Amino acid sequence: MDFKTAVRTCLFRKYSDFKGRASRSEFWWFVLFGAIVNSFLGIFSNASPQTGMLASGIVTLMLLLPHLAVTARRLHDANLSGWVQASPLGLAALGGLALHLDFGTSAYMCIMLAGLSGLGLLVLYARRGTVGPNRFGPDPLEDGAAAAAPADRPASAGANADGTTDNGWARLASKPDDTRAQGRDDSGVKPGQRAVPDKRD
Repeated sequence: MDFKTAVRTCLFRKYSDFKGRASRSEFWWFVLFGAIVNSFLGIFSNASPQTGMLASGIVTLMLLLPHLAVTARRLHDANLSGWVQASPLGLAALGGLALHLDFGTSAYMCIMLAGLSGLGLLVLYARRGTVGPNRFGPDPLEDGAAAAAPADRPASAGANADGTTDNGWARLASKPDDTRAQGRDDSGVKPGQRAVPDKRD
């Protein structure tokens, strides 16, 4: 999946779709799109702070739902629940609460676990998902390969319309026809006889 297709899929076709699976290319292309948009919003905010902050807030809210959806589908590709993406945020919130209540070491432990779980999620996002179908649906890579196969493989001699190979030529080569077995070919000429008779015949 290329950049344009990934953005179109996440923003229009699956804007709030938390079901199914997403390939690595779909996920990372949309992450890149979000980074580009945020970079432009940062430049715009520096030029016009008030308008830039308003525009940044609106765009962030618009991109939040598709980002959560594609992240959930990416976790589904690894056969994990989409709620796993909430673990770093939950641990960080728990650490902040423990820090506010002055629990000492427990607060810093929660914050450290939040950082480690975030790194673990990055590893999951970068890894190949479950090969073949899992409980969340079919493999998105296999679906893409099946859809692209007829277009990428044109029909050739010895191939059927569905892409399978016709072994008819091999069958003909391995089984000579009855006329040759009877000592004559399709032209009706017997073995040793010339096709055009002359005075010697």
